Amino acid sequence: MTDDGAARTYSIAEFVSLLNDAIASAVGRGVWVQGEVVKLPTAPGATGHVYFELVDREEGRQATLSVAIWKGVWGRITRTLGDSGLELCNGLKVRMFGTADVWAASGRLSFKVSDVDPRFTLGDLVVQRDATVAALKLDGRYEANRRVPMPELPLRIGVVTSATSDAWADVRKTLLDSGIGFRVLVQDARVQGDDAARTVVAGLRALDARDDLDVLLLVRGGGSKADLMVFDGIEIASAIAACRHPVLTGIGHERDVSVADEVAHAMHKTPTAAAVAVVERVRDRVRRTEETWERVAARAVALLDERMRRLSLLEQTVLRRPREVVRLEERRLAALADRLRLLDPVHVMRRGWSITRDAAGRVVRDASALRPGDAIVTTVANGDVASTVTGSTARSDA
Repeated sequence: MTDDGAARTYSIAEFVSLLNDAIASAVGRGVWVQGEVVKLPTAPGATGHVYFELVDREEGRQATLSVAIWKGVWGRITRTLGDSGLELCNGLKVRMFGTADVWAASGRLSFKVSDVDPRFTLGDLVVQRDATVAALKLDGRYEANRRVPMPELPLRIGVVTSATSDAWADVRKTLLDSGIGFRVLVQDARVQGDDAARTVVAGLRALDARDDLDVLLLVRGGGSKADLMVFDGIEIASAIAACRHPVLTGIGHERDVSVADEVAHAMHKTPTAAAVAVVERVRDRVRRTEETWERVAARAVALLDERMRRLSLLEQTVLRRPREVVRLEERRLAALADRLRLLDPVHVMRRGWSITRDAAGRVVRDASALRPGDAIVTTVANGDVASTVTGSTARSDA
């Protein structure tokens, strides 16, 4: 293109000033911009200013806007978010108010933030959370870990947490103070920040692959909604749902309920509460076992007492039995003696009866067997009478 001299030539500074005038004219006192926070530093720089980026990701395309929050504004922004339980962090979706200009020294457009809308972020977190829960319920993962049976004596415990955190210290102290011989294996993980989801999932999978554990604990102390939002993500929830072992959670404070809590076998208010739940389960099982043995012992004593009572009665019966047998036999013998005495002919003859025998000593039972002149002997009660038959008469009806 040839220079016809009609178009004005600007210096860089003049052109940047022109751009800034155009931007100021277009946006006026400021505009609201929404996007996802990326490249946020862990702390303000030496100047106290904070620089990061907002991005939009739609249909595979990405738009990026450089953001600056001046030192004087940063404290106010932090307090505004904190009042809603939020904290600016990477991955958080925000709606921010500000103006834009081009910095002449770098030629870079920057959006200078002066305010933030926490309600937008809270609403987005709710939407994301609801979408995650719906996805888990759709394919059955939401209830999966609650269907895993809890061992009666969970003495071998795997813990996923930051190994340098107060949460781990509280869990370890609770288990040690119980006096129960727990075996505890801790898997160190980041519980907030960009690497949290990956390390928590890796920790759960590593412990769940072991066959020498009874239960897994996923614990983290309190924090802002931004700190805890990783536990609302699909990655950790899916890892819990896939575990072969029951997973108990103790994440945040009493008021905090994450998606990870919802899909776990059981959720507890704090890390300490999760550890206490395991202790109480073991103690309850031990108590029920002792009560069972007490009932068994009581039953055994009752049975033994009954057997001893029966044995004592049997002993008394055995001691009395010989005397009773002797008396019974004596009565039987006396009865037999009476019967024998009744059969003795002497007793019959005392009533006037007699017995007659012939010369050969045979009892005469038939009168026709005797002949005149036969010698006979008649026995009466007190002696014998000898006589000679002179005649006999037999009766026809005898």
